[in-house]
Amino acid sequence: MGVPSPDDPKHKIVMGYPSMDRYHLQAPPAPYPPPPVYGSSSIHHHQLYPSTSSQPPPPFQHDGKYPNAAPPLGGNPYNQPYNEYYYQQHYKPLVPLNNNNDSDSSSFGRVMLILMIVLVASMCMMSLVMWFLFGTYIPEFEVASLKVSNFTATDTTLTGTWEVELSVTNTNKELAVNFDRVMSSIFYKEALLGISTLQPFQVDQMNRSTVNFSMPAEQKPNDMKLQSWVLPTLSQDQSNGVVVFSLRLAMKTNFTTANLVYRQENLRVLCENVQVVFTVGGKGTMSPGLGNICLIRLHDGDED
Repeated sequence: MGVPSPDDPKHKIVMGYPSMDRYHLQAPPAPYPPPPVYGSSSIHHHQLYPSTSSQPPPPFQHDGKYPNAAPPLGGNPYNQPYNEYYYQQHYKPLVPLNNNNDSDSSSFGRVMLILMIVLVASMCMMSLVMWFLFGTYIPEFEVASLKVSNFTATDTTLTGTWEVELSVTNTNKELAVNFDRVMSSIFYKEALLGISTLQPFQVDQMNRSTVNFSMPAEQKPNDMKLQSWVLPTLSQDQSNGVVVFSLRLAMKTNFTTANLVYRQENLRVLCENVQVVFTVGGKGTMSPGLGNICLIRLHDGDED
């Protein structure tokens, strides 16, 4: 082993980094063979492998594992341990901590609703009880008789007296009916012929009473309407033997018990189309039959 020559570049002493020439340079590795083309009939078995040996390598065996395989669809790409308690625990709904005021207000609302329902039910029951005990029925009116005496009708004058028998029926079982401020009038074709005021009267429970009153003919002076066409038409009907009158009454009605006025009504009694047959001497009577039932109109108790 001799001393190396100072001109040898491998053993030359220089300042700085060591020279790379001292290392043996190696040839670069052989490139990978081209990938085989499967499915082609022109490719031979010896073309699929490099010709490094006389025998082909063993066939490729895949173990089913991929080092960089993609995670399954919808799966978690990170390998985390499965926490059974985390996925199985049940969450309770959130409840406010300070709910005392809400519960108190809800309880108060329920109590008020119950009280209102009880109050309305009590009022309905009281109304039904009062109706069954003191149910009011409007009295029934019927013209039992109508007579005319001393009746004379000309083109300018009118005389006569109407005598009426009125039947009043009270069908209330617990209430009597008092009639006050009774005003009666007689009409012919909406023209007033007579008027009178009746005395107050009363009809007891489940009873029928008869009221008799009379009305004299009343002719206003200088009544052009009465003299122009009413009296001539009335005189003509009397000559024919039949005249149709209308009897109307207005009164204040009180439905009372022993010491109590239960109900007040203003009644309008309309007895229309009362036929009177006249004979010689100015006398007339109502046509025979079952009488003439009157219609009744109700008004408020405070109405005049």
